Amino acid sequence: MKFVKTDLLTLLISLFILSGCKKPDAVGLAIDPSEVINGTLLDTVSIKTSTLKDDSVVTSNLIASREGGTYYIAPLAYYKDPVFGITEANVALSMGTPGSVAFTKPTGTVTVDSAVLVLRYAKGFYGDTTSTNYKLNVYQLAEQPLNQTYYNTKAWAYNSALIGTGSFHARPSDSVNVLQIVTGAKDTLKKLPPQIRIPVNTAFVKSSILSADSLKLIGTEAFKRYFKGLYLTFDKAQTTGGPGGNFYLLTDSCSLDVYYKNTSTAGVIDTVMASFPASGNFASQIKHDYTGTVIPDALINGAAGKSSGTVYIQGLAGLRTKISFPSLATNVKQIIGNAALNRAELIITPVAGTQLYPFLPVPRLTMYRYNVAKQRTYIPDASTSDVRTYSLSTISNYLTGFGGFYDSKKNEYHFVITSYIGDLISGKTIDYGTFLAAADYDNTTSIEYSTGSVYSAGRLVAGNDKTSAYKMKLNIIYTPALIK
Repeated sequence: MKFVKTDLLTLLISLFILSGCKKPDAVGLAIDPSEVINGTLLDTVSIKTSTLKDDSVVTSNLIASREGGTYYIAPLAYYKDPVFGITEANVALSMGTPGSVAFTKPTGTVTVDSAVLVLRYAKGFYGDTTSTNYKLNVYQLAEQPLNQTYYNTKAWAYNSALIGTGSFHARPSDSVNVLQIVTGAKDTLKKLPPQIRIPVNTAFVKSSILSADSLKLIGTEAFKRYFKGLYLTFDKAQTTGGPGGNFYLLTDSCSLDVYYKNTSTAGVIDTVMASFPASGNFASQIKHDYTGTVIPDALINGAAGKSSGTVYIQGLAGLRTKISFPSLATNVKQIIGNAALNRAELIITPVAGTQLYPFLPVPRLTMYRYNVAKQRTYIPDASTSDVRTYSLSTISNYLTGFGGFYDSKKNEYHFVITSYIGDLISGKTIDYGTFLAAADYDNTTSIEYSTGSVYSAGRLVAGNDKTSAYKMKLNIIYTPALIK
Protein backbone atom coordinates (compact mmCIF):
# COMPACT_ATOMS: atom_id res chain seq x y z
CA MET A 1 0.00 0.00 0.00
CA LYS A 2 2.90 2.32 0.80
CA PHE A 3 4.28 1.87 -2.73
CA VAL A 4 0.92 2.65 -4.32
CA LYS A 5 0.71 5.95 -2.45
CA THR A 6 4.23 6.81 -3.49
CA ASP A 7 3.44 6.13 -7.12
CA LEU A 8 0.32 8.28 -6.96
CA LEU A 9 2.28 11.14 -5.40
CA THR A 10 4.91 10.91 -8.12
CA LEU A 11 2.21 10.95 -10.78
CA LEU A 12 0.51 14.01 -9.29
CA ILE A 13 3.80 15.93 -9.10
CA SER A 14 4.60 15.04 -12.73
CA LEU A 15 1.18 16.20 -13.90
CA PHE A 16 1.58 19.44 -11.97
CA ILE A 17 4.94 20.16 -13.64
CA LEU A 18 3.77 19.29 -17.15
CA SER A 19 0.61 21.37 -16.80
CA GLY A 20 2.81 24.46 -16.53
CA CYS A 21 4.36 23.95 -19.99
CA LYS A 22 3.74 26.84 -22.35
CA LYS A 23 4.44 24.44 -25.24
CA PRO A 24 3.67 20.89 -24.13
CA ASP A 25 4.78 19.51 -27.49
CA ALA A 26 8.31 20.72 -26.72
CA VAL A 27 8.76 18.55 -23.64
CA GLY A 28 11.56 16.10 -24.26
CA LEU A 29 13.37 18.39 -26.75
CA ALA A 30 17.14 17.79 -26.84
CA ILE A 31 20.04 17.85 -29.26
CA ASP A 32 20.92 14.24 -28.55
CA PRO A 33 17.88 11.97 -29.13
CA SER A 34 19.15 9.73 -26.32
CA GLU A 35 18.68 12.57 -23.86
CA VAL A 36 15.32 13.28 -22.33
CA ILE A 37 14.78 16.66 -20.72
CA ASN A 38 11.39 17.21 -19.12
CA GLY A 39 10.24 20.72 -18.44
CA THR A 40 8.90 23.89 -19.96
CA LEU A 41 10.19 25.25 -23.25
CA LEU A 42 10.65 28.99 -23.63
CA ASP A 43 11.56 29.85 -27.22
CA THR A 44 10.44 33.48 -27.46
CA VAL A 45 13.64 35.04 -26.12
CA SER A 46 14.52 38.16 -28.11
CA ILE A 47 17.88 38.10 -29.88
CA LYS A 48 19.74 41.14 -31.16
CA THR A 49 22.42 40.65 -33.82
CA SER A 50 24.68 42.80 -35.93
CA THR A 51 27.53 42.27 -38.40
CA LEU A 52 30.98 43.65 -37.56
CA LYS A 53 34.43 43.51 -39.09
CA ASP A 54 36.65 41.01 -37.36
CA ASP A 55 39.80 42.19 -35.62
CA SER A 56 43.16 41.89 -37.36
CA VAL A 57 44.85 38.57 -36.61
CA VAL A 58 48.38 37.23 -36.39
CA THR A 59 49.33 35.30 -39.53
CA SER A 60 53.03 34.73 -38.91
CA ASN A 61 54.18 31.16 -38.31
CA LEU A 62 50.66 29.81 -37.81
CA ILE A 63 50.53 26.42 -36.09
CA ALA A 64 47.46 24.27 -36.68
CA SER A 65 46.14 20.79 -36.02
CA ARG A 66 45.93 19.00 -39.33
CA GLU A 67 45.59 15.34 -40.23
CA GLY A 68 46.21 14.16 -36.69
CA GLY A 69 49.35 16.23 -36.19
CA THR A 70 50.56 19.78 -35.63
CA TYR A 71 51.98 21.70 -38.58
CA TYR A 72 52.82 25.17 -39.83
CA ILE A 73 50.26 26.47 -42.32
CA ALA A 74 49.67 29.64 -44.37
CA PRO A 75 46.47 30.82 -46.11
CA LEU A 76 46.76 31.64 -49.84
CA ALA A 77 43.62 32.88 -51.58
CA TYR A 78 41.87 34.60 -54.42
CA TYR A 79 38.12 34.15 -54.15
CA LYS A 80 35.17 36.04 -55.64
CA ASP A 81 31.97 35.63 -53.64
CA PRO A 82 28.68 37.22 -54.82
CA VAL A 83 27.74 38.07 -51.22
CA PHE A 84 31.13 38.70 -49.59
CA GLY A 85 33.08 40.22 -52.45
CA ILE A 86 36.75 39.44 -53.09
CA THR A 87 39.11 37.77 -50.63
CA GLU A 88 42.84 37.84 -51.30
CA ALA A 89 45.61 36.21 -49.29
CA ASN A 90 49.27 36.47 -50.34
CA VAL A 91 52.15 34.58 -48.74
CA ALA A 92 55.66 35.73 -47.81
CA LEU A 93 57.83 32.65 -47.44
CA SER A 94 61.44 32.50 -46.28
CA MET A 95 63.69 29.80 -47.77
CA GLY A 96 66.63 27.85 -46.37
CA THR A 97 69.51 25.74 -47.66
CA PRO A 98 69.17 21.96 -48.17
CA GLY A 99 69.35 20.28 -44.80
CA SER A 100 69.82 23.73 -43.21
CA VAL A 101 73.58 23.34 -43.66
CA ALA A 102 76.15 24.81 -46.03
CA PHE A 103 75.28 24.23 -49.67
CA THR A 104 78.25 23.20 -51.80
CA LYS A 105 78.18 25.16 -55.01
CA PRO A 106 78.53 23.08 -58.19
CA THR A 107 81.77 23.55 -60.09
CA GLY A 108 82.45 23.18 -63.76
CA THR A 109 79.68 23.79 -66.28
CA VAL A 110 76.21 24.02 -64.72
CA THR A 111 73.01 23.51 -66.71
CA VAL A 112 69.73 23.95 -64.89
CA ASP A 113 67.18 21.58 -66.40
CA SER A 114 64.24 22.82 -64.35
CA ALA A 115 63.23 24.42 -61.08
CA VAL A 116 59.89 23.82 -59.37
CA LEU A 117 58.30 25.48 -56.38
CA VAL A 118 56.49 22.69 -54.52
CA LEU A 119 53.54 23.83 -52.39
CA ARG A 120 51.93 21.13 -50.28
CA TYR A 121 48.21 21.39 -49.57
CA ALA A 122 47.05 21.49 -45.98
CA LYS A 123 43.47 20.59 -45.09
CA GLY A 124 40.95 23.40 -45.19
CA PHE A 125 40.59 24.29 -48.88
CA TYR A 126 37.42 26.32 -49.52
CA GLY A 127 36.23 27.18 -52.99
CA ASP A 128 35.96 25.76 -56.49
CA THR A 129 37.81 22.61 -57.57
CA THR A 130 36.05 22.15 -60.89
CA SER A 131 35.66 25.24 -63.07
CA THR A 132 38.33 27.68 -61.86
CA ASN A 133 41.66 27.82 -63.66
CA TYR A 134 44.13 29.22 -61.10
CA LYS A 135 47.28 31.06 -62.07
CA LEU A 136 49.86 31.64 -59.34
CA ASN A 137 52.75 34.09 -59.68
CA VAL A 138 56.04 33.94 -57.76
CA TYR A 139 58.31 36.90 -56.96
CA GLN A 140 61.44 37.37 -54.87
CA LEU A 141 60.89 39.23 -51.62
CA ALA A 142 62.63 42.57 -51.14
CA GLU A 143 62.46 42.23 -47.34
CA GLN A 144 63.23 39.27 -45.11
CA PRO A 145 60.49 37.80 -42.92
CA LEU A 146 61.91 37.95 -39.40
CA ASN A 147 61.10 35.97 -36.29
CA GLN A 148 58.49 38.40 -35.09
CA THR A 149 54.72 38.91 -35.06
CA TYR A 150 53.07 39.92 -38.32
CA TYR A 151 49.36 40.64 -38.74
CA ASN A 152 47.19 40.06 -41.79
CA THR A 153 47.42 43.79 -42.57
CA LYS A 154 51.16 43.63 -43.28
CA ALA A 155 51.94 44.51 -46.94
CA TRP A 156 55.14 42.84 -48.16
CA ALA A 157 57.73 44.45 -50.44
CA TYR A 158 58.85 42.30 -53.37
CA ASN A 159 60.80 42.72 -56.58
CA SER A 160 58.72 43.38 -59.69
CA ALA A 161 60.43 40.74 -61.86
CA LEU A 162 58.28 37.63 -62.25
CA ILE A 163 60.44 34.59 -61.49
CA GLY A 164 57.80 31.85 -61.63
CA THR A 165 54.24 31.25 -62.78
CA GLY A 166 51.94 28.31 -63.31
CA SER A 167 48.31 27.48 -64.06
CA PHE A 168 46.44 24.61 -62.42
CA HIS A 169 43.11 23.32 -61.16
CA ALA A 170 42.75 22.82 -57.41
CA ARG A 171 43.25 19.18 -56.47
CA PRO A 172 43.66 19.25 -52.68
CA SER A 173 42.92 15.54 -52.30
CA ASP A 174 44.72 14.05 -55.32
CA SER A 175 48.25 12.68 -55.15
CA VAL A 176 50.67 13.39 -58.01
CA ASN A 177 53.27 11.30 -59.82
CA VAL A 178 56.71 12.91 -60.11
CA LEU A 179 59.93 11.58 -61.68
CA GLN A 180 62.52 11.42 -58.91
CA ILE A 181 66.27 11.58 -59.55
CA VAL A 182 68.18 8.69 -57.97
CA THR A 183 71.96 9.14 -57.79
CA GLY A 184 73.78 6.27 -59.49
CA ALA A 185 70.56 4.56 -60.54
CA LYS A 186 67.62 4.88 -62.90
CA ASP A 187 65.19 7.69 -62.16
CA THR A 188 61.89 6.45 -60.74
CA LEU A 189 58.29 7.62 -60.85
CA LYS A 190 57.07 8.30 -57.32
CA LYS A 191 53.60 9.07 -55.99
CA LEU A 192 53.65 12.18 -53.79
CA PRO A 193 51.05 13.85 -51.54
CA PRO A 194 48.65 16.47 -53.02
CA GLN A 195 50.63 19.54 -54.07
CA ILE A 196 50.86 22.52 -56.41
CA ARG A 197 53.96 22.61 -58.63
CA ILE A 198 54.94 26.01 -60.08
CA PRO A 199 57.79 26.27 -62.61
CA VAL A 200 60.49 28.80 -61.66
CA ASN A 201 62.77 30.60 -64.10
CA THR A 202 65.95 28.54 -64.52
CA ALA A 203 68.15 31.54 -65.36
CA PHE A 204 67.07 33.20 -62.11
CA VAL A 205 67.86 30.06 -60.11
CA LYS A 206 71.29 29.69 -61.70
CA SER A 207 72.33 33.31 -61.17
CA SER A 208 70.71 33.93 -57.77
CA ILE A 209 71.33 30.58 -56.09
CA LEU A 210 73.74 28.20 -57.82
CA SER A 211 76.15 30.98 -58.79
CA ALA A 212 75.85 32.99 -55.59
CA ASP A 213 78.86 33.77 -53.41
CA SER A 214 79.72 30.80 -51.19
CA LEU A 215 79.42 32.92 -48.04
CA LYS A 216 75.75 33.41 -48.86
CA LEU A 217 75.23 29.65 -48.93
CA ILE A 218 77.05 28.62 -45.73
CA GLY A 219 73.77 27.87 -43.98
CA THR A 220 70.09 28.68 -43.70
CA GLU A 221 70.45 31.93 -41.73
CA ALA A 222 73.02 33.38 -44.15
CA PHE A 223 70.89 32.34 -47.12
CA LYS A 224 67.76 33.95 -45.61
CA ARG A 225 69.55 37.26 -45.15
CA TYR A 226 70.80 37.18 -48.73
CA PHE A 227 67.89 35.65 -50.63
CA LYS A 228 65.07 37.16 -48.48
CA GLY A 229 62.44 34.67 -49.64
CA LEU A 230 59.54 34.23 -52.05
CA TYR A 231 56.25 36.08 -52.44
CA LEU A 232 53.21 34.16 -53.72
CA THR A 233 50.13 35.83 -55.20
CA PHE A 234 47.42 34.79 -57.62
CA ASP A 235 47.22 36.48 -61.00
CA LYS A 236 43.82 38.19 -60.70
CA ALA A 237 43.38 38.69 -64.45
CA GLN A 238 44.18 35.11 -65.37
CA THR A 239 42.54 33.19 -62.52
CA THR A 240 39.36 32.57 -64.48
CA GLY A 241 36.41 30.30 -65.15
CA GLY A 242 35.00 30.25 -61.61
CA PRO A 243 34.96 32.00 -58.25
CA GLY A 244 38.46 30.86 -57.23
CA GLY A 245 39.36 29.47 -53.84
CA ASN A 246 41.04 29.76 -50.47
CA PHE A 247 44.00 27.42 -50.01
CA TYR A 248 46.09 26.46 -47.00
CA LEU A 249 49.75 25.59 -47.55
CA LEU A 250 51.57 23.07 -45.41
CA THR A 251 54.66 25.24 -45.16
CA ASP A 252 56.67 22.56 -43.36
CA SER A 253 56.70 20.64 -46.64
CA CYS A 254 57.08 23.41 -49.25
CA SER A 255 60.35 23.69 -51.17
CA LEU A 256 62.13 25.01 -54.25
CA ASP A 257 63.44 21.93 -56.03
CA VAL A 258 66.27 22.56 -58.50
CA TYR A 259 67.25 19.94 -61.09
CA TYR A 260 70.60 20.56 -62.74
CA LYS A 261 73.53 18.92 -64.54
CA ASN A 262 77.08 19.58 -63.43
CA THR A 263 79.74 18.78 -66.04
CA SER A 264 83.25 18.53 -64.60
CA THR A 265 86.46 19.53 -66.41
CA ALA A 266 86.99 15.82 -67.12
CA GLY A 267 83.65 15.70 -68.95
CA VAL A 268 81.81 13.73 -66.27
CA ILE A 269 78.11 14.67 -66.10
CA ASP A 270 76.45 14.53 -62.70
CA THR A 271 72.66 14.96 -62.50
CA VAL A 272 71.57 16.52 -59.20
CA MET A 273 68.39 17.58 -57.43
CA ALA A 274 68.83 20.17 -54.66
CA SER A 275 65.82 21.00 -52.50
CA PHE A 276 65.73 24.41 -50.82
CA PRO A 277 63.02 24.14 -48.14
CA ALA A 278 60.64 26.77 -46.83
CA SER A 279 62.37 27.48 -43.57
CA GLY A 280 61.78 29.58 -40.51
CA ASN A 281 59.48 32.53 -40.96
CA PHE A 282 56.42 33.15 -43.09
CA ALA A 283 53.22 35.21 -42.99
CA SER A 284 50.09 35.95 -45.01
CA GLN A 285 48.65 39.29 -46.01
CA ILE A 286 44.82 39.05 -46.11
CA LYS A 287 42.54 41.58 -47.79
CA HIS A 288 38.75 41.76 -48.19
CA ASP A 289 37.05 43.94 -50.79
CA TYR A 290 33.28 44.30 -50.23
CA THR A 291 32.69 46.80 -53.03
CA GLY A 292 29.32 46.31 -54.74
CA THR A 293 27.96 43.89 -52.11
CA VAL A 294 25.46 44.14 -49.24
CA ILE A 295 28.27 44.03 -46.69
CA PRO A 296 29.03 47.79 -46.44
CA ASP A 297 25.41 48.56 -45.43
CA ALA A 298 25.44 45.69 -42.94
CA LEU A 299 28.64 47.08 -41.39
CA ILE A 300 27.17 50.59 -41.17
CA ASN A 301 24.14 49.22 -39.32
CA GLY A 302 26.37 47.07 -37.12
CA ALA A 303 28.58 50.01 -36.16
CA ALA A 304 25.42 51.95 -35.23
CA GLY A 305 24.26 49.10 -33.00
CA LYS A 306 21.21 48.34 -35.15
CA SER A 307 19.95 44.78 -35.05
CA SER A 308 19.82 43.10 -38.44
CA GLY A 309 17.53 40.45 -39.86
CA THR A 310 20.45 38.88 -41.74
CA VAL A 311 23.96 38.49 -40.40
CA TYR A 312 27.24 37.63 -42.11
CA ILE A 313 30.16 35.58 -40.81
CA GLN A 314 33.41 35.18 -42.76
CA GLY A 315 36.69 33.46 -42.03
CA LEU A 316 40.20 34.74 -42.73
CA ALA A 317 39.71 37.69 -40.38
CA GLY A 318 36.66 38.86 -42.33
CA LEU A 319 33.35 39.30 -40.49
CA ARG A 320 31.84 38.27 -37.19
CA THR A 321 28.39 38.59 -35.61
CA LYS A 322 27.68 40.32 -32.33
CA ILE A 323 24.81 38.67 -30.50
CA SER A 324 22.93 39.63 -27.32
CA PHE A 325 19.83 38.60 -25.40
CA PRO A 326 18.42 41.88 -24.05
CA SER A 327 15.39 40.37 -22.29
CA LEU A 328 17.17 37.73 -20.19
CA ALA A 329 17.62 39.78 -17.02
CA THR A 330 14.08 41.23 -17.21
CA ASN A 331 11.29 39.36 -18.96
CA VAL A 332 12.89 35.93 -18.95
CA LYS A 333 13.91 36.21 -15.31
CA GLN A 334 10.36 37.18 -14.42
CA ILE A 335 8.92 34.20 -16.31
CA ILE A 336 11.36 31.64 -14.97
CA GLY A 337 11.71 32.92 -11.43
CA ASN A 338 13.53 30.37 -9.28
CA ALA A 339 13.16 27.58 -11.80
CA ALA A 340 15.90 25.07 -12.45
CA LEU A 341 17.51 25.74 -15.83
CA ASN A 342 17.91 22.42 -17.62
CA ARG A 343 19.24 23.52 -20.96
CA ALA A 344 19.81 26.61 -23.09
CA GLU A 345 20.44 25.96 -26.75
CA LEU A 346 21.20 28.50 -29.49
CA ILE A 347 20.14 27.45 -33.00
CA ILE A 348 21.52 29.24 -36.08
CA THR A 349 20.07 28.61 -39.53
CA PRO A 350 21.74 29.51 -42.85
CA VAL A 351 19.49 31.36 -45.27
CA ALA A 352 18.27 29.08 -48.07
CA GLY A 353 20.09 29.55 -51.37
CA THR A 354 23.25 30.89 -49.73
CA GLN A 355 24.73 27.51 -48.86
CA LEU A 356 25.10 25.89 -52.29
CA TYR A 357 28.44 24.74 -53.77
CA PRO A 358 30.96 26.26 -53.83
CA PHE A 359 29.57 28.76 -51.31
CA LEU A 360 29.09 26.19 -48.55
CA PRO A 361 28.44 27.23 -44.93
CA VAL A 362 31.54 27.35 -42.76
CA PRO A 363 31.94 23.87 -41.20
CA ARG A 364 32.31 25.20 -37.67
CA LEU A 365 31.53 28.32 -35.68
CA THR A 366 32.93 29.46 -32.38
CA MET A 367 31.26 31.57 -29.69
CA TYR A 368 33.16 33.81 -27.28
CA ARG A 369 32.67 36.91 -25.16
CA TYR A 370 34.46 40.02 -23.95
CA ASN A 371 35.57 40.43 -20.37
CA VAL A 372 35.39 43.75 -18.54
CA ALA A 373 38.61 44.87 -20.28
CA LYS A 374 37.09 44.14 -23.72
CA GLN A 375 39.46 41.22 -24.21
CA ARG A 376 38.28 37.98 -25.78
CA THR A 377 37.65 35.08 -23.44
CA TYR A 378 35.64 31.86 -23.18
CA ILE A 379 32.00 31.75 -22.28
CA PRO A 380 31.50 29.38 -19.30
CA ASP A 381 30.22 26.52 -21.49
CA ALA A 382 33.44 26.62 -23.52
CA SER A 383 35.82 26.91 -20.58
CA THR A 384 37.75 23.88 -19.41
CA SER A 385 38.09 25.53 -15.98
CA ASP A 386 34.33 25.75 -15.38
CA VAL A 387 33.32 22.70 -13.33
CA ARG A 388 29.70 22.98 -14.45
CA THR A 389 30.50 22.26 -18.08
CA TYR A 390 33.83 20.47 -18.33
CA SER A 391 32.65 17.09 -17.15
CA LEU A 392 33.11 14.91 -20.22
CA SER A 393 36.06 12.54 -20.32
CA THR A 394 37.59 13.56 -23.64
CA ILE A 395 38.14 16.88 -25.37
CA SER A 396 36.46 15.58 -28.54
CA ASN A 397 33.25 14.83 -26.64
CA TYR A 398 33.54 18.20 -24.96
CA LEU A 399 33.81 20.02 -28.28
CA THR A 400 30.82 18.11 -29.64
CA GLY A 401 28.80 18.86 -26.51
CA PHE A 402 29.44 22.60 -26.74
CA GLY A 403 28.52 22.56 -30.42
CA GLY A 404 29.16 24.97 -33.27
CA PHE A 405 29.43 22.33 -35.99
CA TYR A 406 27.28 22.59 -39.12
CA ASP A 407 24.61 19.89 -39.47
CA SER A 408 24.05 19.67 -43.22
CA LYS A 409 21.00 17.42 -42.84
CA LYS A 410 19.16 19.88 -40.62
CA ASN A 411 20.84 22.96 -42.10
CA GLU A 412 21.59 24.21 -38.58
CA TYR A 413 24.30 25.04 -36.06
CA HIS A 414 23.70 24.32 -32.36
CA PHE A 415 25.42 25.73 -29.28
CA VAL A 416 24.65 24.46 -25.77
CA ILE A 417 25.18 27.53 -23.56
CA THR A 418 23.24 26.64 -20.42
CA SER A 419 25.76 27.99 -17.92
CA TYR A 420 26.26 31.28 -19.75
CA ILE A 421 22.53 31.95 -20.11
CA GLY A 422 21.96 31.02 -16.48
CA ASP A 423 24.68 33.46 -15.38
CA LEU A 424 23.17 36.25 -17.51
CA ILE A 425 19.68 35.63 -16.10
CA SER A 426 20.90 35.66 -12.51
CA GLY A 427 23.14 38.68 -13.05
CA LYS A 428 26.25 36.72 -12.09
CA THR A 429 27.80 37.69 -15.46
CA ILE A 430 27.53 40.95 -17.39
CA ASP A 431 27.42 40.75 -21.18
CA TYR A 432 30.23 43.06 -22.34
CA GLY A 433 29.91 41.63 -25.84
CA THR A 434 29.22 38.14 -27.19
CA PHE A 435 30.27 37.05 -30.66
CA LEU A 436 29.92 34.32 -33.26
CA ALA A 437 32.78 33.74 -35.70
CA ALA A 438 34.27 31.18 -38.06
CA ALA A 439 36.49 28.56 -36.43
CA ASP A 440 38.92 25.82 -37.41
CA TYR A 441 36.80 22.70 -37.92
CA ASP A 442 39.87 20.43 -37.88
CA ASN A 443 41.06 21.50 -34.44
CA THR A 444 40.17 18.76 -31.97
CA THR A 445 42.20 20.11 -29.07
CA SER A 446 40.54 23.41 -28.16
CA ILE A 447 37.73 25.88 -28.74
CA GLU A 448 39.29 29.00 -30.25
CA TYR A 449 38.25 32.51 -29.45
CA SER A 450 41.31 34.60 -30.34
CA THR A 451 42.65 33.77 -33.82
CA GLY A 452 40.19 31.06 -34.78
CA SER A 453 38.88 32.78 -37.90
CA VAL A 454 42.26 32.77 -39.68
CA TYR A 455 42.17 28.96 -39.69
CA SER A 456 38.90 28.87 -41.62
CA ALA A 457 38.12 30.30 -45.05
CA GLY A 458 34.38 29.55 -44.92
CA ARG A 459 31.43 31.93 -44.71
CA LEU A 460 27.85 32.03 -43.48
CA VAL A 461 24.70 34.02 -44.24
CA ALA A 462 22.31 33.45 -41.34
CA GLY A 463 18.87 34.74 -40.47
CA ASN A 464 17.54 36.54 -37.41
CA ASP A 465 14.31 38.06 -38.74
CA LYS A 466 11.44 37.25 -36.35
CA THR A 467 9.14 36.62 -39.32
CA SER A 468 11.67 34.54 -41.24
CA ALA A 469 11.93 30.78 -41.53
CA TYR A 470 15.63 31.24 -40.76
CA LYS A 471 15.13 32.95 -37.41
CA MET A 472 17.95 32.54 -34.91
CA LYS A 473 16.46 30.93 -31.80
CA LEU A 474 17.38 30.48 -28.16
CA ASN A 475 15.54 27.53 -26.64
CA ILE A 476 15.44 27.54 -22.84
CA ILE A 477 14.15 24.44 -21.10
CA TYR A 478 13.47 24.75 -17.37
CA THR A 479 11.65 23.02 -14.56
CA PRO A 480 9.27 25.41 -12.76
CA ALA A 481 9.80 25.71 -9.04
CA LEU A 482 7.15 23.86 -6.95
CA ILE A 483 4.89 26.12 -4.89
CA LYS A 484 5.21 25.34 -1.22
